[in-house]
Amino acid sequence: MKETMKGNPVTAFILLLAIIISTDGYSQIIDSTTFSINSRLSFYSFEKEGEFLLQIPPVLSQTNLSIEIKVGEETISSWNGKTGRSILRLPFLLNLKPSVYKVEARINVTAHPKVIYQTTTNLVVLSYKPNEVKTDRFTGGLLVNGRKFFPFGFYCYSPVYPTLPEEEVVKGFNMMSPYQKILPETLNERKAYMDRCAELGMKVNYNLLSVSGGGGVGSKIEGLSDEEKRERLITEIKNFRDHPALLGWYISDEPNGNNISSEQLEEIYRTVKENDPWHPVSIVFMAPFLAAKKYARALDIVMADPYPLPDIPVTMVGEVAGQLKAEFKGKRPVWIVPQAFGGGELWSREPTIQEIRSMTWQSIINGATGIQYFVRQGLNYFPKSAATWNECGRIATEVAELTPWLLSDEETLLVESYSRNVIISSRHHNGQLIIMAVNKINEPTGVSIRISGFYNGKARVLFENRSVSVTGGVITDQIGPFGSQVYLINTKSEKPALTTSNTNLLKDPGFEDLSSPGIPSACYARPGGDRGATYFLDTREFYEGNHSVRIITPKEDKSVALRFFPVIVKAGASYTISIWAKSDPEQRFSNATKQKNDHQFEKKEIPQYVEVLFGEFGRARFVPDNEWRQYVTFVTIPNDTLALFKTNLILKMPGQGVAWFDQVKVFEEK
Repeated sequence: MKETMKGNPVTAFILLLAIIISTDGYSQIIDSTTFSINSRLSFYSFEKEGEFLLQIPPVLSQTNLSIEIKVGEETISSWNGKTGRSILRLPFLLNLKPSVYKVEARINVTAHPKVIYQTTTNLVVLSYKPNEVKTDRFTGGLLVNGRKFFPFGFYCYSPVYPTLPEEEVVKGFNMMSPYQKILPETLNERKAYMDRCAELGMKVNYNLLSVSGGGGVGSKIEGLSDEEKRERLITEIKNFRDHPALLGWYISDEPNGNNISSEQLEEIYRTVKENDPWHPVSIVFMAPFLAAKKYARALDIVMADPYPLPDIPVTMVGEVAGQLKAEFKGKRPVWIVPQAFGGGELWSREPTIQEIRSMTWQSIINGATGIQYFVRQGLNYFPKSAATWNECGRIATEVAELTPWLLSDEETLLVESYSRNVIISSRHHNGQLIIMAVNKINEPTGVSIRISGFYNGKARVLFENRSVSVTGGVITDQIGPFGSQVYLINTKSEKPALTTSNTNLLKDPGFEDLSSPGIPSACYARPGGDRGATYFLDTREFYEGNHSVRIITPKEDKSVALRFFPVIVKAGASYTISIWAKSDPEQRFSNATKQKNDHQFEKKEIPQYVEVLFGEFGRARFVPDNEWRQYVTFVTIPNDTLALFKTNLILKMPGQGVAWFDQVKVFEEK
């Protein structure tokens, strides 16, 4: 037998098969390599239902399958039929206590009755934590504070300049990752930027390089033994694992270029997970980027840093994203680190405004679900061009608007580009289709897109405040050099607007005007004392339509004030003011890293007040909770004033925290 198999290229495959002799004398082969399975989420906590993702080999996608999934002796999911796809979603009810469960899937293939296909995975169930972060292996997105989250941020240097987080969060960035050394004497510096990020609603991909997998800018600590590194690693994880700003742990920078083995990083990964299983672990890779396959067991998120300019075409970035997405589809999210620097070392210049847009959108269209630019040092050091960095912020607001589509698990309509220099992709969410297009060359070009299953109508060109026709299922348009465009199409009939007897005096009461992406249109914004207070539109939370306005007040009594477009009121008339609102009490920052003897720690928490003012004639306060509720107040204009005049509705939130607002109305009582 040994002589027969020696040198045979399928030997390794055969050795992974077992042969069972059944009672009727026939043999059956057990194949444990053809299929693979994962839970859809990296772990489950509060959910009542879950999903498994079964990877289907292409040759078996049109074959009848019979699938049974067991935890121990209990069957928790089963399925029969032809999949017709590469990933099969298998739902199951979740009524398991926190633990790690071994899951076994058995697949019978009608065309191969003598083979029993098996595959196993671990199902992780944890107790719920307010700051937990899950990866969604199907969409590639994250679940943060129970909501879809597309991380869009940057690397930066230490010590973190105190105003950096607020300078960037107002542009639309929602994540940062400082290079740092884990030194005991600088712990308070790290706590300071983490606390500020928590106040602002910003997340941190926390850099552990100096005590974990190495690499990175200025991260090496000389003279530490492996045991000392491990002790510092565990201590640092314990310091910040419950912090509300924590997004995940970043453990190695370009290990494939620094001779750091996958075995070393797998050991570090296990240490991190033993101390904090609630947050994902990421590693960034340099070329050859598919070396990431060797490190798959040491990470939850795959990152890549292709830096092509000026000597390599910008198409390299999208190609890398596509290669990694194809390799890790249904297994790990893929993030791209676009180049935001230049002028030294191997890179003789920075990307232009147009190049950085094209690289970013090529990445996203090809499947990246996270962007972390290298590198930001403000206000004009990296990148030197303020205009280029402003373009990154502009893209951040575009991605925030599209998050429900980019992380959608719905089937989409197929689209095809007739323009060889324009790459496209589509996503479908809640009866609306988006088509993303990006120009790969530095020349204006025509774009022609065919949509399957859709014939005539209108497509809204998001972020450009215009529309184009869809004729015979084809969109024809123009796109600028290295430009990008997003088209939005309704694929189901819009519900007719509800008619009421009262006329709302406010313009854009549901925040649906997208003339300027990311911000409410028909209002002024007035500062309240904190430069990091924000008021962005949010497509993930709304009562009606597609948007709400999300207000974040970092510190008590330092809220932004939204002063709505003026309305005309009458002397002696009474007005009803109503607003729908909800908050997330778990996101209120409660001095998570302060010492208990801090005098502020013992202060009674002030409720998260919201204030509504109607000129000088009325003021009302309410405290929203975690459900959408309507809040109503009434104002009567004094008789001893002008017969007709203009006034404004003002909305602000003095209470620290985050809240969403929708359907703001002012109407006259008849």
